[in-house]
Amino acid sequence: MSQVAAAPLSASAPRALVLSGARVAIDPGHALRAVLLLRGGKIEAILPGDEPPAGIVDSADRIDLKDHLILPGLINVHDHLHFGLFPRLGRGPYPGWREWAKDIYRPHEPPLRALLEIPKDARLWWGIVHNLLSGATTVCHHDAAHPLLSDPAIPLTVHLAFGWAHSLDDPEWKNRYAGTPDDWPFIVHCAEGLDAKCRREAAKFKRGARLDDRAVFVHAVGIPRRDWLMLQAAGVWIVWCPTSNLHILGRTLPRHLLLTYPSIALGSDSPISAAGDLLDELQAARAMYDLPPDLLYRMVTTRAARLLRLPLQYGSIASGGPADLLVVRDTGQTPSDSLATLSRGDFAAVLHKGGLKAASSELHRQHRDLLQALNGPVTRHGCKWYVAVPSDALAIRTEDDCESREALCAEVTNQ
Repeated sequence: MSQVAAAPLSASAPRALVLSGARVAIDPGHALRAVLLLRGGKIEAILPGDEPPAGIVDSADRIDLKDHLILPGLINVHDHLHFGLFPRLGRGPYPGWREWAKDIYRPHEPPLRALLEIPKDARLWWGIVHNLLSGATTVCHHDAAHPLLSDPAIPLTVHLAFGWAHSLDDPEWKNRYAGTPDDWPFIVHCAEGLDAKCRREAAKFKRGARLDDRAVFVHAVGIPRRDWLMLQAAGVWIVWCPTSNLHILGRTLPRHLLLTYPSIALGSDSPISAAGDLLDELQAARAMYDLPPDLLYRMVTTRAARLLRLPLQYGSIASGGPADLLVVRDTGQTPSDSLATLSRGDFAAVLHKGGLKAASSELHRQHRDLLQALNGPVTRHGCKWYVAVPSDALAIRTEDDCESREALCAEVTNQ
């Protein structure tokens, strides 16, 4: 985190937002007491201390965040947003994703029949809400683009600058790879299974495309041990989705690989197979393997930014960088320890491009004048939020939290 002097504010300059009183994460292990000046979607200045210099507050809105910690907004490298309202489906373990997909795909039966009748843009909104309320300010949607996802009004960035195929079963995957710009990643489900076909998929990709740091393999659970050194030498990125893997396959990547392979980031996958959202994946990863907090932190910040080939300052808090921020209760720990032990009740706000896009009911009550454009309350995981989501999108809500997704499934089945 670099420090710069505050730029003079002219009368015609857009109104800024000042965040004061909080500790600000400078890296996984350190945070400093600082004031953030946000304007134009960027962090314009990072100023040491609790109080902004005289003159700035007169030309800016201010939120006092005493007893809070400001983290970089999280980056979710893998989701299928159109499944945001769906319950978890299937009863694994299965040999691979193909058997799981065949088992769950019953579009003319409940619960899928009723869920698929909900317009796709409404389902996408709820995928967006779930990411926002997990602290994500950037999410990669592994599916076809949709006009909603490019709408500047949505409260986070849906990353669309990548090539993709669902899997190597797609007969067009080689053409999709060839048509992907050289500076974009190419993302594909690979080796999502333990059967022989899945175990051969890394070699299949190598025969049809180039193994390098543009290649992003989602899941990769079935990759043989002998292939991992090859992938590491090539710089191939891996997306780890632990709870989805456990639900479908009964196993996930081993701990020693997560500790030694340098190019792994964390993704939430979708609610049809995973536990919920990106915070659920962080909590599961910590509970399963007791991974070092700084490793988990990088998997959803700087590593995730590198995987998606985002600009250099993404995944961190830096002057001139994006004002994408997660505000949480300060427990006095390092940023990485705070993230690793984060509970839903610790969340206070999510900012995207310098605007408050989600706020806890407590913060909303304290700053109602600044947050009057937010709609809600929305209850999730027992916490009430106000969010920058259209009220008509919120009106289709059919669940409150991850646990109630199973109740939703039963409710729809009984209709």
